[in-house]
Amino acid sequence: MHVMLMTYGTRGDVQPFVALGRGLIQKGHRVTVAAPERFASFVTDHDLEFAALTNALIALMDDPQFARASDPKASALAKLRSLFTIGKKARGLQDTLLDDIFRTIDQGKPDVIVFHPKTFGALPIGRHFGIPVVMAQLIPSFIPTGDYPHMGIPDLGLRDTLGRWYNRVTGKLIYRILNATLRRQVCRWAARRQSGINAKSLDIVKSCQSGTLRIIHAFSNAVISRPKDWPEHATVSGYWFLDRTTQTDPPDPAVQNFIESHKNLIYIGFGSMPGNDPSAMAKMIAKAVSQADVSAIVATGWGGMGDIDWPSNILAVREVPHDWLFPKVDIVIHHGGAGTCAAAMRAGRPSIIIPFFGDQPFWAKCLHRLGVAPRPIKPAKLDAAMLAQQIKTVLETPSYQNNAEHLASKIAADDGIANAIAEITRAAEQSDLPRTGSL
Repeated sequence: MHVMLMTYGTRGDVQPFVALGRGLIQKGHRVTVAAPERFASFVTDHDLEFAALTNALIALMDDPQFARASDPKASALAKLRSLFTIGKKARGLQDTLLDDIFRTIDQGKPDVIVFHPKTFGALPIGRHFGIPVVMAQLIPSFIPTGDYPHMGIPDLGLRDTLGRWYNRVTGKLIYRILNATLRRQVCRWAARRQSGINAKSLDIVKSCQSGTLRIIHAFSNAVISRPKDWPEHATVSGYWFLDRTTQTDPPDPAVQNFIESHKNLIYIGFGSMPGNDPSAMAKMIAKAVSQADVSAIVATGWGGMGDIDWPSNILAVREVPHDWLFPKVDIVIHHGGAGTCAAAMRAGRPSIIIPFFGDQPFWAKCLHRLGVAPRPIKPAKLDAAMLAQQIKTVLETPSYQNNAEHLASKIAADDGIANAIAEITRAAEQSDLPRTGSL
């Protein structure tokens, strides 16, 4: 079976699909990973076929407007202006991504497509070619539930009063707005291409709820219990972890030497989050580490932290494998991205989370509820004293570590990749879509 895994976004959006691809290959399947071109070597280094999608949309994260939109100190008006500018640029680039998705599916002719919601065009295009399509979700964001509010709804103080009804109604509202936006984009693109694709019938939300689209959620029931009001075709597989081929070898001798020579070691990294003032962030972190009397490995990522003269108790690296490093530190301090949260929980290490936007506040609250992280720090209130105090609190409160180890044992019991492969196989075998040729 030829499986096409289609994803878009940052490393955290791509890595789980690479892990799934490795699992599929081990079961004898052929796998093509379609992802932003910048991840070509990452995919092929894991012996997977690669199909390039445009870098243009993901490159918007490097745009100064993006940093301004996520700057906690910017005014609401400034953020809205930046978001409007980014949205205008993104709309113009969305057609390029849809072109790439069409070309990749047309040329690859897979037997089944597993797509990330950011590549939503795979749904109508795949169905147009008669190919079974499965949605893979790293976050619970497409099926309304009464169990929790949609992450796109601000806390207006009504959740406790209106409860499950409020969660479901506001969730449905968000989905209708999202669905209308996606349909409009695909309709415009399909009309320009004169492709014959019936984009007007695109209804991701209806497909998710009616059972015509199988959905796999790649997280653990131990972290988010599968809501009982979800339809049967919406499953929770467990996480898709990508393990390095050599677990014992250090990725960098300097990192290993630093670990061996320092105690009370913490990790600090904000992934691919851009920084509006990287130098100020770096200096604040150095001050917090000093005040907490700990040592730290700081991952500078894509520019969220500046290149300063770091003190001897801090080792700055661009990146380091989380699965190798996290078991060796005492605390993981991060932005609350889904992938980093998963890696910290799997390692059995408590987190301190500074969520910036998107799904990050959702995960930050989730880990706090599980007792593996203190209350999230709002970026606008973040300073050295507050961060240092949270570091001390976590180190001095055994329950954080105990809860983290208990949660890690539950996550280890999952076989997320095997469960996902079973769902993908069922989707391919049960499909009754007629196959069509190239347009």
